[in-house]
Amino acid sequence: MTTNHRMTGLSEDMKESVMKYLKYWYAFLIAIVISMATAFFYLSTVAPKYKVSSTLLMQDDKKGDGELKGTAFSDLNMFHTDKKVDNEMEVLRSRELIYKVLKSLSLETSYFRKEGLKDKELYGNSLPLKITVIALSPLAYTKSLTIQPVNESSFMLGDKDEHQVYEYGKEIRRTGYAFRVQKGPAKWKNNSPVRIKFNNMYTMTEAYSQTRLSVLPIIKDANTVVVSLEDAVPQRGIDILTTLIKTYNDENVTKKNIIAVNTINFIDKRLAYLSRDLSNVEQDVESYKQDNMVTDVSADAQINMVKSGEYRQMLSAAEVQLRVIESLERYLGQNNNQFKMVPSSLSINNITLNELTSKFNTLQQERNRMLRTSNANNPLVLNLTDQLITLKSNIEENLHNIKQGILIERNNLSAMASQFSSKIHSAPAVERGLLERSREQAVKMSLYRYLLQKREETTLSLSGTVPTSQVIDKPAYHSIPVSPKKQLIYLSAVLFGCLVPAATIYGKQLLNNKVKDPKDIELLTGVRLLGVLSHLDKNETKVMESNSRSTMSELFRYIRSNLHFMNSGMPNQVLLVTSCMKSEGKTFFSLNLGMTLASVNKRVVILEFDLRKPDLLEKMKMKKGIGITGYLEQKDMEIEEIIQQSELSPNLSVIDCGEIPENPAETMMHPRIGQMIEALKTKFDYVIIDTAPVGLVADAFSLASYTDASIYLVRYNYTDKLHLNILRDIYDHKKLNNPMVVFNDTKNENKRNYGYAGYGYGYGLQLNN
Repeated sequence: MTTNHRMTGLSEDMKESVMKYLKYWYAFLIAIVISMATAFFYLSTVAPKYKVSSTLLMQDDKKGDGELKGTAFSDLNMFHTDKKVDNEMEVLRSRELIYKVLKSLSLETSYFRKEGLKDKELYGNSLPLKITVIALSPLAYTKSLTIQPVNESSFMLGDKDEHQVYEYGKEIRRTGYAFRVQKGPAKWKNNSPVRIKFNNMYTMTEAYSQTRLSVLPIIKDANTVVVSLEDAVPQRGIDILTTLIKTYNDENVTKKNIIAVNTINFIDKRLAYLSRDLSNVEQDVESYKQDNMVTDVSADAQINMVKSGEYRQMLSAAEVQLRVIESLERYLGQNNNQFKMVPSSLSINNITLNELTSKFNTLQQERNRMLRTSNANNPLVLNLTDQLITLKSNIEENLHNIKQGILIERNNLSAMASQFSSKIHSAPAVERGLLERSREQAVKMSLYRYLLQKREETTLSLSGTVPTSQVIDKPAYHSIPVSPKKQLIYLSAVLFGCLVPAATIYGKQLLNNKVKDPKDIELLTGVRLLGVLSHLDKNETKVMESNSRSTMSELFRYIRSNLHFMNSGMPNQVLLVTSCMKSEGKTFFSLNLGMTLASVNKRVVILEFDLRKPDLLEKMKMKKGIGITGYLEQKDMEIEEIIQQSELSPNLSVIDCGEIPENPAETMMHPRIGQMIEALKTKFDYVIIDTAPVGLVADAFSLASYTDASIYLVRYNYTDKLHLNILRDIYDHKKLNNPMVVFNDTKNENKRNYGYAGYGYGYGLQLNN
């Protein structure tokens, strides 16, 4: 139930917001018609532009070979140039390249012919004439010339007020320009004049380089790029792209050829110099060998080095064996190792020593096994001990003999190694001299062969130079114009036609700070809404009549019903009616509420407690009496003396204010006011007090203690939203008893229905002015 209620409320709010704008449908219609007409006129005067594009496969040299790949020095990193697709895309957009293209196509001149509302640009085969520019100054770019045929051999040139006839092919010189006019491939159409405009080539080049020419890869990091531009003349766009690609490839080929030719010239010079230098070195080597009778000294030196290494290796092995034997001798010489195992012979290759060591270790194990079950004096144990002592002596003697043999071998190996080392160190100086000369000869010979090979490679590459880029799709234009986009422009016109009135209405609402919606009252103050009253004519003061079924009558009946239900059954006999400021309808409401209550046989009295500017009796067309001020001053006066019977209803009575006092604020504090109201409560079912506005004076607050409920009037598009802060203060600080709000004077705009007990009462509610 709660969800449905919220959805219904949301739908109503949305409907209400839409209705704020739909009531001005005529403004939207006018704005849309004007926008569409403007769009149509714009499309009729603007020449469509077409997209011209071409697809290229670019050479991407990420290794940095650049133009030298496959030519001389391509294997030397010092000559590498990093050539990537991104760099080549910038080359295609370079101003120098674009300027050459525009200049070669003679685009410094544009031709136009009037067709309908727009100027049609002529190009190529559609030109009835062709201009060859000789000289242009900045003044020429501001001129607009016209050429119109006179006969087959002459034409008329118009420059503002100056018109002169010239012959085709003759040079024309005027202030700011000089050119020749030749006949074009097309014929004149109805002898209509052609307008001539000179273009600044530098400005045009800058425009193409920065915005008009687009060079983009098809996908990221791809070698394939799309070159495109937009042009009102598709054929001109095709010619520009075709010439651009051709010029780009030609310059790359020329650059490669220049590098190759310069490389060949450089190699030829170096080869001539190396040839002379190499002959001198070879002759020097030949003379050196003859003088020293040397053939191949390096081979003998190599053999000596090998032999010396072998003997030093054998000497090192003998030293290792000697250290092992000395270690075994020290081990056996220690008394605490007498009955311990003897270490293995390690790197000593001696069969006798290995056998003695193995037998000694076996007997040692046997003796240790017997000692587990016998003592050391056992004859068997003693026998094993004697054998072990004898074997140990034999091992020591054998180690001594082996040591002597290794010492002799070490001395011999040391002598042989020293002999070969001496041969190496004593190599004759002639060998070093020969090596130096041979090394120089080898270096120059290697360089000579390298240059000779690169010269042949460069010569071959010069004959087979290919362009840097390959055309995949030739330049072509799309048949559908890219601008102006008719559908988008018409759609934008419709949106603009809706946006301008909507923005105007919204701005007007935003700047209007008047209360226009009952919801604003409830949201800003929290005070309950008793009812809403619609707009009446200016001079109409009473709407309640017997058996009346008007909208206003039903609304007052609705308020009468709400008085009981919104007060939760509490007594509401004394009602105080006030507002923030004057002219918000307090007296009108008090009068008609009294008549509404009187129509159901309720006795009602209305008190005119606006002691500053009273107008209740004036609107009821009744004469003034003693009134409230007279009653307060005369203590012996009875309440019946000031009550006047109304002619509008037998159940409605009125008490006017009487004479206006000098100090109304003090009068409102008179103690007899309470007595008066109590006396009226005994005689009437309802006492309605019409007071002064609380936003101007505090009179109403003085009467608050005598009332059961307070009705606060807020007028549509009249009460300022800032004044609602007064109502908020009244509600928060309980300055008035049981405050309720009546929203007055709504207009017949943005329909909204309020119903009670199953019946709907429609009335006009103006939310926006």
